[in-house]
Amino acid sequence: MEATYQVMIGKIQCAYYDQVDKLKNYGARNKETLGQLLSAFFYYWAFHHEYANSVISVRTGGLLSKNEKDWTRRIGNERHLICIEDPFEISHDLGRVVDKHSIRVLKEEFQRAAEIMQDDPDPSVTLFMPYMPS
Repeated sequence: MEATYQVMIGKIQCAYYDQVDKLKNYGARNKETLGQLLSAFFYYWAFHHEYANSVISVRTGGLLSKNEKDWTRRIGNERHLICIEDPFEISHDLGRVVDKHSIRVLKEEFQRAAEIMQDDPDPSVTLFMPYMPS
C-alpha cells in the first residue's frame, strides 16, 4: 500500500495508509481459523524464525537482515539477540536490551505454546499456565 497520509513529528517523517474504509474485506480470502493462525504464529517463532540473522520490520511488514542493518555485533550493553526495527527511528533496535536469559525464556515459551496448540485438543487451560523454568 502506498502512504496516503504523511506528517513530520520532530525530525521523523511518519507516513501511513489512512483510508481504512477501503480495507473492509482485506484478508477475506484467508480461510484459516483463529486457532490455526495462533498455532502457526507460535510455531514460526519457536522453530522457524532466524533470530541470528533477521530483523523484524513493522515499517516494511516483513523481515530485513541483520547485515543490512549492521546489527551483527554487540556494542556496549546493546545486544541484538532479537531485532525489532523502530518504525520511526530505523537505526534503533527495540529488542537491543533483550539478554540471553530472556531470549531463551521467550523461545521456550513459544516452543511450549506451539506444542500445546499441536497436541492439546483443548489448549486454553494449559496455554495460560504460568511460566515454569525448565
